Amino acid sequence: MSHEEFEWIERVNYWSVSPKQSSYVRTNYVTVIMHYFGSSVIKVLIGQRRCGKSTILKQIIIQLLENNTPKQNILFLNFELHELQWIKTQAHLIHAIETYFKKLKPAGKVYIFLDEIQEVDQWEKAINSFLANDRYDIEFVLTGSNANLLSTELSTYVTGRYVEIPIFPFSFKEYTDYHKLSASRESLIQYLESSGLPELFSLPERTQKISYLGALKDSIVMNDIVRRFQVKNPKLLMLLLDFLIDNAGKLFSLDNIAKKLKSSGMVINLITLSNYVYYLELTFLIHAAHRYDLKGKKILEGERKYYLNDLGFSNYLQNTFENNITRRLENFVYMTLVQAGFRVFVGNWHQLEIDFIAEKNNQIVYVQVTYLLMSDEIIAREYGNLEKIKDNWPKWVVSLDEMALPTKEGIRHVQAWDFSKSLFKISGLK
Repeated sequence: MSHEEFEWIERVNYWSVSPKQSSYVRTNYVTVIMHYFGSSVIKVLIGQRRCGKSTILKQIIIQLLENNTPKQNILFLNFELHELQWIKTQAHLIHAIETYFKKLKPAGKVYIFLDEIQEVDQWEKAINSFLANDRYDIEFVLTGSNANLLSTELSTYVTGRYVEIPIFPFSFKEYTDYHKLSASRESLIQYLESSGLPELFSLPERTQKISYLGALKDSIVMNDIVRRFQVKNPKLLMLLLDFLIDNAGKLFSLDNIAKKLKSSGMVINLITLSNYVYYLELTFLIHAAHRYDLKGKKILEGERKYYLNDLGFSNYLQNTFENNITRRLENFVYMTLVQAGFRVFVGNWHQLEIDFIAEKNNQIVYVQVTYLLMSDEIIAREYGNLEKIKDNWPKWVVSLDEMALPTKEGIRHVQAWDFSKSLFKISGLK
């Protein structure tokens, strides 16, 4: 390693300066991650690019420093930085870490933070070499923007030694806390019409937000999908993503999607299309909700719904989604359940649709979502589907009504801005 290369590592670390605390600490994530400190288990933070993983790493570093960890015992490497582009392989990473130990000679436990680790080829072997060496006392914290970060053959090098912690854009509660708003119908609508990506909060103009999200979308598609998976038809991939953004929350099969895209003059191969959908899921741009047959107790093949990890992509980059508050609300409910750790399905009961069946730790909640319960017909439809399910699990109808309706046949009306609180009450979630 050249003197200049190590100088760049010095510049991105806090050995001679103190890190600046961000204006808002994502306490829930920091608390969960800090719970795993004190063991050699690798802490792996995964999530969409720009959802706040790097900031959370810095907040953890500040926590360690406040707990009297020596500055020289913390190494931070962000592989997205141009200055660290030379660290591309396991050999480069091993050399960088070994040089850090030789130069700073830290005594006691060392904490190594590796941001966007997927940029380093065969990184698992590098980490394993340090964990297997008794000369080192290291705790690793990693971030990655790919859901299969630890599903490759190389991951056998760290099997059983890691915990995976999903990171999401700001939840509604985080959004209201950050902006110092109370949870209300008005603040939820504001959230539904904007984005949970934290860097957008400092951009005052809509045109700036459109430019930021457009560049982010292009970066994810080109760097995390096209380059990584050697995609041969980037135009089809981008067309597919735009279609799924524009049709979030609608029920589709791959055949349906192929027919829609063929109308744009594209030649579609279903296997290619399936792969492209999978890649979009891996990068956390979209989430798939499979249909679940309540009577047969099985997942149904074919049609499924796709939801957006962040509504900003639809709110600022697409036109036809703009006025559909019901689909925004449904996306919000889905993502709130996912953020809370539930597996979420679209329910099927004798040809009737239940918007969501959510399961966690053998606990189930059924959810119907509608904009407003403005007529007897809508009330009968939303409550009626749930009334046909004869078990004792919670059944909720979520809407944006100003006035809460009384519980009916055990089915509770939940005002959407109180949805996460209701989840907390039944399962201890935050």
